[in-house]
Amino acid sequence: MVRPDSGDGMRIALILLAAMALSACGQQHETAREGCARTATHEVSWTNAEAPDVITTRSDGPSCLQAVVTFVARNAQGDALWAFASTYYDLAVGGAPPEGAPAVTEAEMDRFLAGWAEVTEMRSSALPQWREDAATLSESATTFAYETPFERETYEALRARNLPTICYAAAVERTQCLIVEPASQAPAMIVAYGPR
Repeated sequence: MVRPDSGDGMRIALILLAAMALSACGQQHETAREGCARTATHEVSWTNAEAPDVITTRSDGPSCLQAVVTFVARNAQGDALWAFASTYYDLAVGGAPPEGAPAVTEAEMDRFLAGWAEVTEMRSSALPQWREDAATLSESATTFAYETPFERETYEALRARNLPTICYAAAVERTQCLIVEPASQAPAMIVAYGPR
């Protein structure tokens, strides 16, 4: 058995200490960069009338202008039902921030997150009818342009079931509405809409 001399042992110990010190510095640096870690929550009666679901909106980024924002719906047990991510600027203004865009304060971010968490609660029967003579759902609607991933018969059957529905902002002028699809018991987007 070959034994390292005390010089080799000392070098290994110094390398390990240096690696640990660098790791700690990296962790402190990451914590210091959390310039816009904000959260808002809102309870909704969506998947279970007896036990409210919770919508959590969160921001994270080196500044609030540069923040990535997430929207997560969880049931009363804490299981994630739906998640959506974008950037603050894309949802608030549209696109990427231009050079020299004004800073976004924590108070502005808090207002944005609170408003985003307050989803619209409705029933699927309130969604627009897809007429038999229309090739698409959008042709049936007059105010907004609507899209659905479902065929007409499935869409109309889901609409007729009068399912609990929540709608949230998915872009500056775009909204997505979610149901819990009865066959799979999984959340699904029933429509997305925005201006024509």
